[in-house]
Amino acid sequence: MINKEKGFWHGLCLKTYAKARGTCMQGVAWFAGTHKRVERVSIYPARDIEVPGVGEVRLVRTVDCLGAMCPRPQLLTLKVLSEVEPGEVVEVVSDNPTAVEGFPALAQTLYCTHLATVRGDDAWRIYLRKGL
Repeated sequence: MINKEKGFWHGLCLKTYAKARGTCMQGVAWFAGTHKRVERVSIYPARDIEVPGVGEVRLVRTVDCLGAMCPRPQLLTLKVLSEVEPGEVVEVVSDNPTAVEGFPALAQTLYCTHLATVRGDDAWRIYLRKGL
């Protein structure tokens, strides 16, 4: 019944579990439904930070994109920028060099100002101000 050589047993397990629950769902939907999604956007009271080359700015949101591959960092940033007011500053933390390279162009596309990109020990911190 289970044929491990051909990889058939994965699909069989998923279908058996779905039938036992009385639902009919695809394997990907089942897998996504069993794992909790972690919210990667932190909301905290605004704080003042020192950005090199810019000075002191009031930071309202931080987007944690550590471990995320393209285009997830850009999509998370797009979501956060749609929620903040014009003039507010958002910090994006990413360890993916490809994603970091795209943020200055993304800022222009979204009518934001790219304030700075700061390289830390293990990640980059990108600062974006909504509005031009």
